[in-house]
Amino acid sequence: MLNNDRIIIKNQKGNKNKSNLLDFLPLKRYKVFSIDETTSSDTVQELITIAKKTYMMTLFPYDHEKSNIHYLQIELIQDEISIIINIAFFLGYNIVLPDIDELLSIIFHRSKSIQIWGTSERFNYDHGFNLIYSPYNMEKCHFVNIQDLFKIWYNNTFQHNENCGQLLDYNEIDGPLCTCSYRPLKCSTDQWSLKDAITYTFQENLENINISLYECQAITKCATIINEKWHYKKVQDYIKTNHMIQNVMFKSFFFY
Repeated sequence: MLNNDRIIIKNQKGNKNKSNLLDFLPLKRYKVFSIDETTSSDTVQELITIAKKTYMMTLFPYDHEKSNIHYLQIELIQDEISIIINIAFFLGYNIVLPDIDELLSIIFHRSKSIQIWGTSERFNYDHGFNLIYSPYNMEKCHFVNIQDLFKIWYNNTFQHNENCGQLLDYNEIDGPLCTCSYRPLKCSTDQWSLKDAITYTFQENLENINISLYECQAITKCATIINEKWHYKKVQDYIKTNHMIQNVMFKSFFFY
């Protein structure tokens, strides 16, 4: 017998177009800080003070060899606002490096809960900041892999439709018989990309914006709906409200 709480999702005719997607919208207000060799010690010390009082964080290591852009993005999650920190990797010694090392020692303290997308192996790069990549320090960190948790949440929330060939009793796994267009993974070992997780859940597009600004906030958004146990209707209500807000903003921008 199927779960009585099953949300029946009927077959949807026609493919949805990316042009109809909304722009990504973080769940909280945010303030951005960028740290590089020109950053003042006072700025880093200000962030150290905030980090000491923060116990939930999100991290995303950006490593693009072709463009030679490497940085670590950190989100310090507060009750009302998030602090986004982009730490650029640069070579050589700089007067601000001791302050950055102090900040990182607080970020990677074992008392902190660090949300990431994927495994901690993503941090195994070699562009400086040995503190980040030290196996000793990494072993002490409390990492939470949101990618794995999201897959479980999504399958239980966006269940197979009533005519799907993968519909099984007691099980919502991905499989080759699945014909649900809203479930793109067709193998139990497939993993969600962050972009697809945002697109299929919220009907929002990470590609049309400066994704380097929103990577951590996208992970945090997925983590929030998991931790708060959002159900199917709450997700749909959020999408509807978000559509209304962005439509009003669009009309205000172009017609007034």
